[in-house]
Amino acid sequence: MVILGSNFNMKRFIVAGMCCLVQFLFYCTKLNMSIAMIAMVRQPNASGTEMSFLKDNTSVDDQHSSIPTFNWDERTQQYILGAFYIGYTITPIPGGYIAGIMGGKLVVGLAVIVVSLVSALVPFAAGVSTHLLIVLRVIDGLAQGIGCSALYVILGKWTVPNERSIMVSIAYNGMTLGTICSSHLSGWICTAYSLGGWPVSFYTYGVFGFLWLLIWATLIYETPSTDPLITKNELKYFNNTEQKANVKYTSVPWKDIFTSPAVWAVAIGYTAYDFGWYLAITEFPIFLSSILGYDARKAGFLTSVPSLVRLPVVLISAFCADSVIRRDILSILNTRKLFVVIDLGVSSVCFIVLSQVGESVVASMLLIILIFCAFGFNPASLSTNALDLSPKYSGIIIGVVIMVSSTTGFVGPFILGELITHNNTFGQWSILFMITSAVLFFGMVFFLIFGDAEEQGWSPATDPGEMKVLLNKIESSDSAISE
Repeated sequence: MVILGSNFNMKRFIVAGMCCLVQFLFYCTKLNMSIAMIAMVRQPNASGTEMSFLKDNTSVDDQHSSIPTFNWDERTQQYILGAFYIGYTITPIPGGYIAGIMGGKLVVGLAVIVVSLVSALVPFAAGVSTHLLIVLRVIDGLAQGIGCSALYVILGKWTVPNERSIMVSIAYNGMTLGTICSSHLSGWICTAYSLGGWPVSFYTYGVFGFLWLLIWATLIYETPSTDPLITKNELKYFNNTEQKANVKYTSVPWKDIFTSPAVWAVAIGYTAYDFGWYLAITEFPIFLSSILGYDARKAGFLTSVPSLVRLPVVLISAFCADSVIRRDILSILNTRKLFVVIDLGVSSVCFIVLSQVGESVVASMLLIILIFCAFGFNPASLSTNALDLSPKYSGIIIGVVIMVSSTTGFVGPFILGELITHNNTFGQWSILFMITSAVLFFGMVFFLIFGDAEEQGWSPATDPGEMKVLLNKIESSDSAISE
């Protein structure tokens, strides 16, 4: 590691890569329950009769007697799945605040410990009590809400203005990677009965979390100025761009944050994005299956194709955004607004067209891919804007954003349920697509009017003296060695 630190001038990208793996873990554990639920719930046996129970809510398949299944009705299943969001909507703001006091590295690490433990304990809890499992799911949501906000605190210390887009994009590509991986890996593990079936999927992500934690604890530091492995050139790079040291919070301008039009521009814009994004990743498989006639396996595969296409779009768009800013082609604000137009505006148009193409498979798939590609511009626009407004309080700002936007995880499915219950036709889906288009368009217009990219007056710049002191020490050391 010392060799790596003395010769490698891109430590900040290692930090972003580790943050990417955090989001990867979070999304894998979040979605794994939805996939494992299929194998966990009691199914009829080969004769079509129900399997007998060994105890209150557990039954065992004769063919795979070591793998338990559970007598959960549809309502219980939804309680288990929805319990996660009870915790997830509560802790983003406290998470950003706590990370500002204790440090992003520590808080993210603690969040990963909890998420990994919860994942490993799910098989035990499910066998003991459904209520215990629901409690664990709430705890999982609490930890991930804290962790997501804390990530912005450490990213705020390791990014510079003309690299924020690419750094955030690397970190948040973990969401897409986690979505793709969990949909395939979890499905394979849950049906690999010789390996242990669905319990192994929870153990796998738990072990991954602890392995990640070992690297995080030994390689990552809170700020560039406290990292003994960082090179002199990279430290100068942070110093020359007047990067803020982001010291611990002494007082937080809560009123200014909650009344800031720029903060709410990010929150409203991101809520519109989340409304469309949750619809895309959760409901498109149902649309492909129930309307376009694909079976569940093919629908799942076709849905993963747009996610794969989105991966390079995220990185390319972020690179373009930073290049535009670095070369002074556009200001930071106009760059963010341009990318918001692509993110929300283009996807809005695609949803409108999707509502009019009928049951054309080719046209629908092309539009779905375009929607995912448009959403790939989000990390370079809305997701990065919190760092523009205040590197110091970005964890709290993103906490506000997550708190507001996570409500779309309930609203979208509720609207769809009301539309297609007893009348699952393309016409009803068209109504949903038009509603989604309107939401995306509103979010775009709101950001274009109220969005900002200047560091706000209530976010005072921090004197980077600590970094200068360390830089002088390094230079003095180099001079002594040369003599």
